Amino acid sequence: MSKRNQLIVPAILIFAAIAILPGCGAKVSGQADSTAVPVQVIKVGQPASAGLSGKVIPDQDIKIVSKVAGKVASVNVQEGSKVKQGDVLVQLETSDLTQQVKQAESGLLAAQAKLVDTKAGARSQEIQGLQSAVSAAQGAYQQATAAVEQAKAGLDLATSTYNRLRNAYDSNSGVTQEDLDKGTLEYEKAKAGSEQAQGAQKAAQAQLQGAEAKLQLAKVGPTDNTISALQADVDRLNAGLELASSGLSNATITAPIDGLIVKKSISVGELAQPGVQILSLVNMDQVQVELSVSDSQITQVKAGMQVDVAIQNLPNQTFKGEIFFVSPVANANSNTFPVKVKVDNKDGSLFAGMVAEVKLNAAQESRLEVPKSAVIKKDQKEYLFTVSDNTAHLVEVKTEEKNQDWLYVLPTDKLKANEQIVVNPADKIAEGTKVKAE
Repeated sequence: MSKRNQLIVPAILIFAAIAILPGCGAKVSGQADSTAVPVQVIKVGQPASAGLSGKVIPDQDIKIVSKVAGKVASVNVQEGSKVKQGDVLVQLETSDLTQQVKQAESGLLAAQAKLVDTKAGARSQEIQGLQSAVSAAQGAYQQATAAVEQAKAGLDLATSTYNRLRNAYDSNSGVTQEDLDKGTLEYEKAKAGSEQAQGAQKAAQAQLQGAEAKLQLAKVGPTDNTISALQADVDRLNAGLELASSGLSNATITAPIDGLIVKKSISVGELAQPGVQILSLVNMDQVQVELSVSDSQITQVKAGMQVDVAIQNLPNQTFKGEIFFVSPVANANSNTFPVKVKVDNKDGSLFAGMVAEVKLNAAQESRLEVPKSAVIKKDQKEYLFTVSDNTAHLVEVKTEEKNQDWLYVLPTDKLKANEQIVVNPADKIAEGTKVKAE
């Protein structure tokens, strides 16, 4: 072998060794991948936008109406007037209503007096008067009875005389027709007198019985039914008085709250109709912001949550607010949920109709969402596995319930939005375990 050939062979061997080395390196790498634990991973969701747009509305917006029909006698406010609760806003004419009240009062007083007297029973003077009436009726009855006896005796005599004259006339014993007619007339007069006396006796007897009955009732007192009937009459008249008084009171229309008159729809001399708005009264010391929150954000909103409110027309100003109402029912037209925020407005900076943006507080803004299956509980603590450079890292977290499948967590320096986490960590995964995302 020449010297040249001796130099070529070692060179070929070196190149062969160099060519083989990458293949050996690939094999080692493949062995390392085969030891990695396969896992399912997801990216932690970005926190939902905390900016919610809405409009400012009055905390109290009351439509003032009249409860009764009537002619307006005076209007004591104008648009822009500040009023206190109880201030008289509008006065209707009351002359007819006042007369109705007086009439109802008179009827009630009479019924009450009658009820009181009936419950008290008859006085001694009334008893004595009734007893005197009974005595007088008894005397009249006795006189009528005596008159009946006297009339009966006269009738018996007239009957006997008539029979005697009739028999004598029929036997031609010297009794003339004139004598018979005279006897017949006396008999008829005696008969009529007897019947009249009997009628007078019956009338006297009825009067006596009536007087005795009145005396007995006076002594016994009124029945329960009588008292109940009189009480019912009093109640009826009292209800009528209350109704009349209510009508009179309703003729004076007062402010139900402190506030500001923002609309006046009636003037003196016009006729107020029941249920028709005549004034509009608002209270802006505290205002509300009405929001429509989408279903993807509603779970982040809770009653009692503190929020920041920014107004488009008031740059560089932020107002503190509190969510006080979260509707559990979505709007059928927009599929959003009504939410209301109350904001203090003692300085009067906020006006109804202003566009507002409501921002949740920092803790709520930064919440992340993770599936429950990704959370491991150990030693009364909660953990997640994040994945970085195909390596699992155990991270402690604090969670808050969202729904049956998801939890809220607060980001840390080891857990941020868009970071990969293991969805269903197996028992063989620990801190530093090599993993392979599937």
